[in-house]
Amino acid sequence: MRRLAVVLVLLALLLDGFGPVPPASARQAVVTRALALARGIDRPLPTTLWHRVRLTGRHPIILFSHGLGGLPRQFAPLAEGWAEAGYVVAAPAYPHTNGRVRVDRHDIVNQPADAAWVIKAVRALDRAAGDPLAGHLDVDRVVAVGFSAGGTTTLGLFGPGHPAYLRAGVAISGRRPIAYGGPAAPLLFLHGDRDRVVPLRAGLDAYSSAPFPAKQFVTLQGARHGEFLRPGDARYARVSGRILAFLQANVPVAGLRSLYPE
Repeated sequence: MRRLAVVLVLLALLLDGFGPVPPASARQAVVTRALALARGIDRPLPTTLWHRVRLTGRHPIILFSHGLGGLPRQFAPLAEGWAEAGYVVAAPAYPHTNGRVRVDRHDIVNQPADAAWVIKAVRALDRAAGDPLAGHLDVDRVVAVGFSAGGTTTLGLFGPGHPAYLRAGVAISGRRPIAYGGPAAPLLFLHGDRDRVVPLRAGLDAYSSAPFPAKQFVTLQGARHGEFLRPGDARYARVSGRILAFLQANVPVAGLRSLYPE
């Protein structure tokens, strides 16, 4: 009976998207923080932050958006990797689509405004006396990354009139937003060719309708809907590496010292 209980606990953890425990070096180098944010009484936006324990210089911001029924903690391995690379990662739990509420997919249309609000709140920490991020945020260089409904949310940020500090975006298994517009920005699209939740053709439509010249579409052969974002999947290293390479090519971290000096 005890053995069965242990198996059930392990299965629950896997289904919850935790994946393997990050290496000790990552846990020691990166701090996780929680911000109690809200865009109005009916739009709570509790936000998880990941950043280096020791901050020097200025660090670009990554806004990460989860999918339907998701939570920021499920993507901790990705976020910790970006934080190790020198980015400050902010991931809100959206009020009507996160894993602790009854999901309302019709609320996705409101999430780009939520994401923009969280970005504004995080940027303000650069001027917040006493905050660990004060004086260390590169507030003029922000990247948006998202998975599934979060990918659609990400693309929705690149609508008409979006701020120039939104420099690049990554949409993973997402759909076309209501509208694109504003300053041109590099966009990376990744999509599995066996995705039955958001079909490949939906991702291709999101890509083809984007008016920005610097865009890339990567088809993940044999991949379904997001299993490649789990560290235990054989494609995780390649996919996470491709995303990080895109981030570093388009929004590099300037003058960053290695976490592991010789």
